[in-house]
Amino acid sequence: MKSKPFVHAADGVAERGAKAAAGASPGRAGDLERAHRFAAWALASAFLFVLCADTLLGVVFRPYLDGGSGDTTVWDVLVLIFAGSPGRLPLDSWEPMMTAFTWLHEHGQGRGQGNVYDAVFFTQHVKFQYPLTSLLVMEAMSAVGLLHLRVYALINLLMVVATAAGMALLMRELAERMGFDRTARNGVGRLTLAALGAVATLCFYPIVKAFAVGQIQVWLNMAFVFAALFFLRDRRALAGALLGASTLIKPQMSLFLVWALVRKEWRFALGWAAVVGPGFAAACALYGLRPSLHYLDVLSFLGQHGESYYSNQTVNGLLHRLLQNGPNLLSTTNGDTEWRGSAFAPYHPLVHAATLLSGILFVLFGLFWRIGGGMRDRMASFLVAGLCFTVGSPISWVPHYGVLLPAFAFLLFVLIDRARMGLPNGLRDLLVLGVAFAIMSNDFFQPLSDLAGTPLNILQSYLFFTALVVLLLLVTTAVRPSAPAV
Repeated sequence: MKSKPFVHAADGVAERGAKAAAGASPGRAGDLERAHRFAAWALASAFLFVLCADTLLGVVFRPYLDGGSGDTTVWDVLVLIFAGSPGRLPLDSWEPMMTAFTWLHEHGQGRGQGNVYDAVFFTQHVKFQYPLTSLLVMEAMSAVGLLHLRVYALINLLMVVATAAGMALLMRELAERMGFDRTARNGVGRLTLAALGAVATLCFYPIVKAFAVGQIQVWLNMAFVFAALFFLRDRRALAGALLGASTLIKPQMSLFLVWALVRKEWRFALGWAAVVGPGFAAACALYGLRPSLHYLDVLSFLGQHGESYYSNQTVNGLLHRLLQNGPNLLSTTNGDTEWRGSAFAPYHPLVHAATLLSGILFVLFGLFWRIGGGMRDRMASFLVAGLCFTVGSPISWVPHYGVLLPAFAFLLFVLIDRARMGLPNGLRDLLVLGVAFAIMSNDFFQPLSDLAGTPLNILQSYLFFTALVVLLLLVTTAVRPSAPAV
């Protein structure tokens, strides 16, 4: 099956290459054209490889990969939304948020009576790990009478659809700005790019997992995709505002303010502050300043302990599992085996030190790598920062890696560009990217669970290692070098 849009893109590049090579021998111009065509077919082959691998692993071999674990799937959630009982919907994020929201309203909201984190997180052992600004969403939903389980799930579904639409737009924008403008302007090409972005989103395991378990990370993944799109379009204030909204839920995104200030991205920083400032002020007005600052106790606890459960794909989780320090798969209570969401790994000084050191290194790298430069450099810096702030956290669950989706899209065009220029390892890097996407898009945790009690449980951190591969590709291929002599 031929991929005409990508051939058209290669033809456009070939024409420009022929003009640039004016005065050169006809043989050299022919070599350039053949190189560009070969790169275009390599792209089509890589694209088909990714689709085939994802189809085989995600559909054909799924019964063998999930081991009949009974994990909630997207289909299960959709059935529960539209035809089942909303009380059975998974509420990974919403349930602890609702617990904190209810406690605040029952214990003198805004009058500083008691510590919601002490009562809910430390005493009831409910994992409300968010700042109080995250509850502003629930306040708004309550005000319009939409505080309902089914509404939560429906909004999450809309966020997934919006993420797919955002990726479709991002693919087209990347094509236009990275030398594939002929493809982006061709009718079939535009449709192909949009379809690739949307389908990649719906095949991406972190995106699907976030929706299936009821994570508010669905919102943050959507916000990051559109922030990347607006950043690419030079609408910095909108990009900053979206990440500011994310900061109200996930404090790690506050690092983007420092990132912007270091690069003198004033519009980005202003957009961020325009959302975070009023949001924090609203939370203080509703719940009080001291209760809001009590969140620092939770952050300190999470930094010292982290999570040993296999879904924590960070240095912290990897070391806890390697040292057999805390539950990897399931907890045992009174002889019965179950997963207890309230469990944290016991404190371990080595894990704490390694978590702190690796976190500092990842954050510093994300903040200061590639300051300045052209569009490609700035976009790469933005994506590297998002990846580093995620990987460097003590706890990053599978859904948190949804921020890698724009990085895959960016790298696809970067590596095609390098391959069509005939650079060394260009096609190899494309193949590595395809394999990385296939791995990141599928759930291999069940077959790897047999390794939980062995030193080979390091393989359970496969998403973490794949993220490092993506980071390496971003850092080593972002700069566009000159084409080698032919």
